Amino acid sequence: DEPTAGLEPVVRNEVFAVLRAVLEQEAMALEQDEHWEAAATTYEEILKIDANLSFAIDGLSRAREMTELHRRLDQFIADPDKLSAPSVMQKATLLVVEITRMPEIGSRLAKQRDELSRLLKRAVTPVQVALISDNLTSVSVYRVGNLGNFTNKQLSLRPGTYVAVGIRPGFRDVRREFRVAPEL
Repeated sequence: DEPTAGLEPVVRNEVFAVLRAVLEQEAMALEQDEHWEAAATTYEEILKIDANLSFAIDGLSRAREMTELHRRLDQFIADPDKLSAPSVMQKATLLVVEITRMPEIGSRLAKQRDELSRLLKRAVTPVQVALISDNLTSVSVYRVGNLGNFTNKQLSLRPGTYVAVGIRPGFRDVRREFRVAPEL
């Protein structure tokens, strides 16, 4: 029994080595296909086998960074109306620049970057908007200014949500929110 007892740790180490190699190949394939969340999970599994493997520590860090990068891109792309806000536009633009400066990017990341670039261009392109009033009501549009009294007024507005307020002596003030949709 003593000779076989000595083999148990050796067999276990060989099984772990094979398992580690299989998981390493899987993680690399997932990274290649830009499946970052799955790659992170695989690296976590490798680190359960041996917490000191530098390739897995580095891979997990890289996979988590890329997962976060894709999440940020998805947030901007999912709600393009928010890109009209200067602070959001600045963050999105910096993200596009950051990705553009990366030495190597995959096709999924390139598509997301290009889509966000397109949405940013659309967000800064003004749209002609016609406002109609009764020429007796003083109209103001928040973020634009006081337009005064008019029957027709043409404005060039960037896409986003605006609020118009009409004030006329003897009448209740009117407040209307309206959305300027970007041209496609």
